Amino acid sequence: MKQPCPSVGVRGDTPRLALPIGLLSAALLAYEIVLLRLLQYVSWHHFAFVVISLALLGFGASGTALSLLRRWLLARAQPALGWLMLLTVLSMPLCWEAAQRLPLASRIVPALAVRQLAAWIAYWLVLSVPFLFGATAIGLALIAARGREGVVYGANLLGSGVGALAVTGVMYWVEPQRLIAVAAAPALIALILAPRPRSRLRWSATAVTAVVLILHPATLRIDAAKFASHVQNLGARRVAHAVSPRAVVEAYESDALHQLPFLAGEHAPPPMTVLLSDGHFAGSVLHVAGADDAPMLDHTLMAAPYQLVDPGPRVLLLGERGGSNIWLAARQQATTITAVQPDARIFDLMRGKLSGRGGRVLDQPHVRTFAQEPRHFIDAAGANKHDLIQIVALESSAAGSGGIGGLAQDHLITTEGLTTCLSRLTNDGILFACRGIQSPPRDSLKFLNTGVEALRRLGITQPGDHIALVRDYLAVCTMIRRSPWTGKQIAHLREVCEQRQLTPAYFHGIRDEELNHPDALPGPSDAPGDWYHYAVTQLLGADADSFVDAWPFDIRAPRDNRPFFFDFCRLRSLAAMREAFGPMWLTRIELALLFVLGAMAAAAIAGVVLMIVPLLLKREVRQAQGKSRVTLYFAAIGLAYLMLEMTVLSRMIFVFGDPVRAASITIGLFLIGSGLGSMRFGRAAARGRRAIVLLVVTAAVLQLMWWRMPHALILILPLTVLMGIPMPTALARLNASSPALAPWAWAVNGFASVVAAPLATATGMAWGFTVTGAAAMALYLLAACALPPVLPPYEDHMHTRNST
Repeated sequence: MKQPCPSVGVRGDTPRLALPIGLLSAALLAYEIVLLRLLQYVSWHHFAFVVISLALLGFGASGTALSLLRRWLLARAQPALGWLMLLTVLSMPLCWEAAQRLPLASRIVPALAVRQLAAWIAYWLVLSVPFLFGATAIGLALIAARGREGVVYGANLLGSGVGALAVTGVMYWVEPQRLIAVAAAPALIALILAPRPRSRLRWSATAVTAVVLILHPATLRIDAAKFASHVQNLGARRVAHAVSPRAVVEAYESDALHQLPFLAGEHAPPPMTVLLSDGHFAGSVLHVAGADDAPMLDHTLMAAPYQLVDPGPRVLLLGERGGSNIWLAARQQATTITAVQPDARIFDLMRGKLSGRGGRVLDQPHVRTFAQEPRHFIDAAGANKHDLIQIVALESSAAGSGGIGGLAQDHLITTEGLTTCLSRLTNDGILFACRGIQSPPRDSLKFLNTGVEALRRLGITQPGDHIALVRDYLAVCTMIRRSPWTGKQIAHLREVCEQRQLTPAYFHGIRDEELNHPDALPGPSDAPGDWYHYAVTQLLGADADSFVDAWPFDIRAPRDNRPFFFDFCRLRSLAAMREAFGPMWLTRIELALLFVLGAMAAAAIAGVVLMIVPLLLKREVRQAQGKSRVTLYFAAIGLAYLMLEMTVLSRMIFVFGDPVRAASITIGLFLIGSGLGSMRFGRAAARGRRAIVLLVVTAAVLQLMWWRMPHALILILPLTVLMGIPMPTALARLNASSPALAPWAWAVNGFASVVAAPLATATGMAWGFTVTGAAAMALYLLAACALPPVLPPYEDHMHTRNST
């Protein structure tokens, strides 16, 4: 006969407990979204998935703690819940402050690699502590509320969803350093509403914590590799700023700031105000009264395409921010100038506090502005045609600076996106982008290869007749025409290159003596010209696929389901790169993919170790029957849930344009829907396999439809409701038959979810998020096969146990 569990005094309080658990869960998810926002501001885009892993690492570790302390905690459930809630609130600001003091560096220096790795691990572990305390409280409530698991789990999910959505709205008004206090507020309220008993010590600690959160804003240490750190080191003065979930937009002024991309020669730029978006250089607001005061813009590489179209062009600037390209277009007598970029706060600042400094560039005649995602704008542009379309988003130095922004997704620079751009050109129009010189090249080649695929989609069989590449000593300009370059236009291009001292890299009919002159770059020893010329000829040849596969960097044309990542790393090329660049090879390649794989390996190791600990230390866990089946089931649903969520997140980034809003809305929808499903799970407990099969069918229909029908995203709601059923269904069965395995199953699920976030990112980068979604569906089907057998109804089972 099984030993009865200690009396916990929580099951009868389940309705009163649901609200505090919901509030605690809201605080945890709000904290997760806040971490994403803060880490994007002070660090880099890598944290979009790392934050999710941090949270789930804490949830997994809480399962280990519950396995080891289950009986002790169950005997003291009510006071333990209160203290765990308090520790959650206390640890949020304390762990953030501790993490900000770690010697973290985004760029890997080989000589310091071991120290940097240790700092990363410590950073990861410290930030996961609040999730450990909060998840332990939630897990304790789940295993204590026997027979009411669906209510508690549903409150957890619903609260989490509401917290994710609510804190995103708050970001429109609250400064970043105050967001941790906002995230902690629901947990403080949960402490007040938690079931008794309450202690004077706990109340005092709660009051002190609240005061500290209000009076002490969070420390924000900007990564030394970010442009914001450089601006601060110059002693620049911040003259304006605005906050939103998308980004923190700041404007700085200093006599030492002269950022004007690809300005060649000795032409000095005028005084300017520099715009930063989340610490990245976003653009320069030139202090000029009109276009006549900015002649230096004619000497930027971006001015070259204007000389190759008819006077008075209609210009579309996709991603324009500071206004320098608007002044350039105005100098070229453009009849219409359309500037599109996604952050309305930038336009607000330029029309407001910065209007006097920038000559009211946005108020110039024929200038139209749209605060819209460039891909959305170009998709909806209808019959509007343009003579010049500039991809301003690529107007920066090349990605080779360690690739620390490599996980940023761009949905404009895809085969489908550039196909639409080309269709918006007039017959003699030009689509162009300028990008910093690289050796060997990769991001310019990826853009070019995408353009070649877009031309072929339009039915063009000789794309080489539509392409031209010119460069100077700073950057390369890739120009793609909808119609072929004529002989007269090529002759004109030659004249422009000679007048501006530009080096042609490719156009139809280019001669060997024109290559690498006047500026020479390295190239293959057995072919004329530089690597750019060689790569273009290969991409246009009959064996282009073999060239793309053999190139040391990933330059495959991105698609909507595998967007443009600013990461070009190929694992098979690492040995060659190390041999070519010697000890500093890590500084010459993109590290985003390696970062993802390293995080996945660390998460897997931590998960395995923490899952083994209860087996070694707790005999009741070690001797429990069905561990293999429990492990398979809970690992499968943990992996599947997060991989499906990350698949939808990628699509939401396409829809909303920034990872913070996309993450909060995706996580919020998933958790609210899953919470509703969990609260109704009792009706489906005996039909768990049917619910999972229906879930897979819904996910498959959604994946098949959403690339063609954006409104198919409405299917997310029924999908998420179904996704809330598998976890409480199986937990209830374990609580009824093998309670020692319930917290261990919670740990297995958490650790599988930790691995799922980087695994889904790596899969999406390598093969596309369609493959990620398909893998999630396969895992759910595996879980359906491993679902534990149905036991007698809960109340009957509990009555038998109580009688015993």
